[in-house]
Amino acid sequence: MARIEVRVHGNSMWPTFRDGDIIEANTDTIPQIGDIVIAKHPWKDLHIVKRVKHIQPSGYFLEGDNPDPTGTEDSHNFGVVPESLIIAAIPQ
Repeated sequence: MARIEVRVHGNSMWPTFRDGDIIEANTDTIPQIGDIVIAKHPWKDLHIVKRVKHIQPSGYFLEGDNPDPTGTEDSHNFGVVPESLIIAAIPQ
């Protein structure tokens, strides 16, 4: 099983993860609804950590866990993320 480790930057996944937390995810797992994924941001040169809320034919709808709508940049801002941008998943 291949794994990747990343450090969380920001509070978009609060309270599940906090700024500075280090998380590990499986690179050979197919994400399901409720899983947390590490993905390439569709517009910026960075990785994001988000939860899969919906799976659509065109991609994954990802949301941060932060209940403050201004506390996360997610699929509400950039739309669905194609499977090709999903790097790894943490099954729930």
